[in-house]
Amino acid sequence: MRTEQHPFLMSRHHITFLLGLALAFAIAWSVERQIPKAIKPHIENFSEVLHITPQHPQPAKPRALTAREMEWAREAWHYFEHNYQPATGMVNSVAGYPSTSMWDLGSYLMGAIAARELELIDEGEFENRVGRLLDSLTKMPLVEGWLPNKAYNTITLEMTDYNNNPTRQGVGWTAIDIARFGVPMQIIVWRHPRLAPKVKRVIQRWRLEKMVDHGHLVTAERGVDGKLYFFQEGRFGYEQYAAQALSFLGLDVAESARFDLNVKVRPVEGQPIAYDARLPRHYHGTHNAVLSEPYILTGAEFGFNSITLPLAQSVLQAQINRFENSGILTAVSEDHIDRAPWFVYNSVLNDLKPWAAFTPDGRDASQFRCLSTKAAIGWGLLFEGEYSSRLLQAVENLRSFGAGWYAGKYEQTGQPNRALTSNTNAVILEVLAARAKGPLMKLATLPASGDGH
Repeated sequence: MRTEQHPFLMSRHHITFLLGLALAFAIAWSVERQIPKAIKPHIENFSEVLHITPQHPQPAKPRALTAREMEWAREAWHYFEHNYQPATGMVNSVAGYPSTSMWDLGSYLMGAIAARELELIDEGEFENRVGRLLDSLTKMPLVEGWLPNKAYNTITLEMTDYNNNPTRQGVGWTAIDIARFGVPMQIIVWRHPRLAPKVKRVIQRWRLEKMVDHGHLVTAERGVDGKLYFFQEGRFGYEQYAAQALSFLGLDVAESARFDLNVKVRPVEGQPIAYDARLPRHYHGTHNAVLSEPYILTGAEFGFNSITLPLAQSVLQAQINRFENSGILTAVSEDHIDRAPWFVYNSVLNDLKPWAAFTPDGRDASQFRCLSTKAAIGWGLLFEGEYSSRLLQAVENLRSFGAGWYAGKYEQTGQPNRALTSNTNAVILEVLAARAKGPLMKLATLPASGDGH
């Protein structure tokens, strides 16, 4: 961050100068103590930087699911049974609304993989569902013929705008959404090899090199003049998750994968939190929210390592501390909601503001802050401890009992947020499968599903 340098005003009187100089140093020292600290390049110990101790939540070990947890998995799969489009193999992002994003389709693939591993479906159903979707991915229109659009109609396969209106040119692409395909594609090739040729056709069709530049992720936006404009995409958390997923596709995402760039540390509820130093106020409103989901997905798919574990522990601990300080049970993430403005980011930190809740266009949405079902179940299954038990108990009945899990519960009213979405139910399936079998990327090392499950 650039800071302006102000020269000292020279005084005629020596004593005045010395006093002023001393005062300036005192002020500078005081201010320096309050400025968030940048992470030093090549840092090796995030546990030290984030003050992680043995008292922080510890990751849970894989074990067989209980009958209660299998019931949760069946509830999550009900969403995909009710919102599946058999003609295209796609699934609605939100119940009853024929639209989807690439992120939500990637989530659906992970949900289907989890459902197969938990034996909610057999290999024939898995291959039929996923094979049909892969076929659609090889023929649906692409932006400039290069990459998938941000949104599609799940019935017609048409590219759409944000209101599900058809658009011939498309509105652009998001590298992070497309990156959601990196992990399921890898698992499908190795675990379900009969589908490997279909995966290959999809990957060969997409011009993936268009969404990276010198190691960075690149998004494309269609301007009002009809031209595509390209921007760096990703903020700390999701950026590294997406880069790790895309590395399996042979892309140069080295810069986006780094955890020592564009990151500072700031306390939230007494817990140091790593956050992206590129503040929205300086980057045209692009949020730098610290959220639960990228760390939950990292744990469920890749497993935690010496960097991602302390990052996840710190984000969870801040939420535990908020509960202990306020009595408000906390598990925050981005979620659809069942009323306008329809989508809210519930963050640990955004633009230096703890517990900021905001809409995609940056408007305050504090009145819609929720306990997120997927975040509660994600943290509750991936980590041990009393708080995990509290979270699981709090959300256990936030479901439709036949059509999937609701997105959460409003903090202000305690009423359910009855939005039913693909992403919520897919994440729940993922973490249940990960609790049963360990990180899901390891499935690629197991025998093919058709060789015996």
